[in-house]
Amino acid sequence: MANVVLYIATSLDGKIARMNDRLDWLFAVEGEGDNGYADFFQTVGAVIMGRKTYEEVLVLEPNGYPYKDIPNYILTRSPDREAEHVTFTDEPIEQLIERLKQDVDGDIWIVGGGEVIKEAMAHDLIDSYEIAIAPVVLGEGIPLFPEGTKETKLKLTSQRSSGQFVMVTYER
Repeated sequence: MANVVLYIATSLDGKIARMNDRLDWLFAVEGEGDNGYADFFQTVGAVIMGRKTYEEVLVLEPNGYPYKDIPNYILTRSPDREAEHVTFTDEPIEQLIERLKQDVDGDIWIVGGGEVIKEAMAHDLIDSYEIAIAPVVLGEGIPLFPEGTKETKLKLTSQRSSGQFVMVTYER
């Protein structure tokens, strides 16, 4: 059965984006190749993200949607939109993930953002947390774990450096 994986980068002070949703700070940090992204992506069978994250992906990838070859679900309060390669939905995340575990080959990647992560954690849905920590302190921004996120105890299963990033994996 598929695992649910949070695979994400964060600043040293726990921010996943600036207040305006921008990630410019992240791309200014020297990594090592793709920091293992290509290997990770080969394990992915479906993608879930929030609407703001989806819109930022479109800005970051103007030459084409990067996840078009696998099922994509965009969680939104207004699911009556249509776009190529994605399904907009207001289906509760716990129902969506349960359905996807039966339907997809590969892991289910929670891309972000913070509110999607918070909701997934509220239902104990995330099996693995793969986090790239960038040596940047933003001071303000969108938190990886928003206020009110359910307390969750994890176990560190691996850590490594990749250029200036520290890559850590925790499991539930």
